[in-house]
Amino acid sequence: MRIAVIDVGTNTALLLIAERTTEGRLRSLHEESRFVRLGEGVDASRRIGAAALERLRAALLEYRARAEAWGARAILAAGTSASRDAENRDDLVAFVRRETGLRYEILSGEDEARWSFEGAASAFEERRGPCVVFDVGGGSTEIVAGTPGGARAPARLIFRRSLDVGAVRLTERCFAAQPPAPDAVDAARALIDRALESVPKPPPGTPLIGAAGTAVSLALLHHGARAWAGLPPGSVMLTHADVRRWRERLLGASRDEILALNPDVMTGRADVFPAGVLLFERVMRRFEAPVCRISPRALRHGLALRFFRQKRPV
Repeated sequence: MRIAVIDVGTNTALLLIAERTTEGRLRSLHEESRFVRLGEGVDASRRIGAAALERLRAALLEYRARAEAWGARAILAAGTSASRDAENRDDLVAFVRRETGLRYEILSGEDEARWSFEGAASAFEERRGPCVVFDVGGGSTEIVAGTPGGARAPARLIFRRSLDVGAVRLTERCFAAQPPAPDAVDAARALIDRALESVPKPPPGTPLIGAAGTAVSLALLHHGARAWAGLPPGSVMLTHADVRRWRERLLGASRDEILALNPDVMTGRADVFPAGVLLFERVMRRFEAPVCRISPRALRHGLALRFFRQKRPV
């Protein structure tokens, strides 16, 4: 059975077409991304704007057509930080239903964290011990510790946190110019560190896994690749020193300079990427992690696993 999962974040809308193998594993057939910037201005206004709704409508209609062309028997659409923060979230759900015919589920922060963990960890079938997965998004950052599950068994979670700090939110709050002024960087760093204080520290040596847009985009930038298939074979890693160097370079660059580094990867995210990498580096520092493994899977893969385990639409 083929299904489609659409993950609508603060900056991007991501499509996954997937099926379950006879062994119960998840097989990805097709993936796409669109920069919708649903969370534009939401941190300040607490509302999804009309322009953002139109961008979302266009992306969802395109994704619905793509899912039907692939023969998907179910289409799941889920919103995260911007959707749950908006005071007009009920209007958003009704708008999506009316304009696209899709049911729009708004995930809680804890659910986003759980299924981000499940999705990211599913890329590493050999991973049996505890690990920490983090996902730096546009509006929030999810950090989860636990032991990955199997093809049909759920993960065993130790803790999960959804923090109201993300690349778009931090950029809108702190970075009035690009490159940002030193005091703006200090303010953003202080916001991040205060949020991270609520996250428990796992035992030393617990593997750290970075998932989703910021982590994957930084790995692509670091290796000069345009897509995941262009990365070196085997495990993709970034050291803390790598991330620290990129943080300094990006925070000192203009939007156009960042875009020129890798237009295929930076288009749609060049303005918010420095804040995302700052967040990435502070997470690694918080956990005293010398290296971070990068996962090609994330929330949408976790939601596909949830669907197949439940054996019914959610």
